[in-house]
Amino acid sequence: MVPGVAEFSGTAEVSGVASATSEALGAQLVTLVKLLVAMRQHAPVPHPAVDHTHYPVLFALAAGPQRISDLAGCAHADISTVSRQVTHLVHHGLLVKVADPDDGRAHRVSLTDDGRTAIDRTITARGEWLAAIMSDWSDADARAFLDQLNRFADSLETAKARAERTAR
Repeated sequence: MVPGVAEFSGTAEVSGVASATSEALGAQLVTLVKLLVAMRQHAPVPHPAVDHTHYPVLFALAAGPQRISDLAGCAHADISTVSRQVTHLVHHGLLVKVADPDDGRAHRVSLTDDGRTAIDRTITARGEWLAAIMSDWSDADARAFLDQLNRFADSLETAKARAERTAR
């Protein structure tokens, strides 16, 4: 049994997913993650101060100002990591810290105009990069993949929340 995933063992057949399918999916996900890591160096970099680790913070702030603790939850990272990222992005003029109107002791972080521009450029550049990678796909195939990827991400979020509740 794999440590930390006891709550998932033995559920594949019950859920309607055959063991062979879930095992093949697991192997393919390992390959996918390795390829994504390898391709990072070839991904577009729309702003010199932004790397792939900053994207979750920047994109979470697109919805509006947030506390660092809330950003950490959105980014699936610990507060100290997100705090360092925020400090870096503030230093480069992409974010600004403002007083929290609900708690004068705390701060919220928000995008600057340069931060918004960096997000817009990232979205465009990443979209063009992915379109080039998937140039032999039809739009219908890409949309179907997107739908399934969203469904898988939702299932993963649900499983994460369930595992966190169980761990408490």
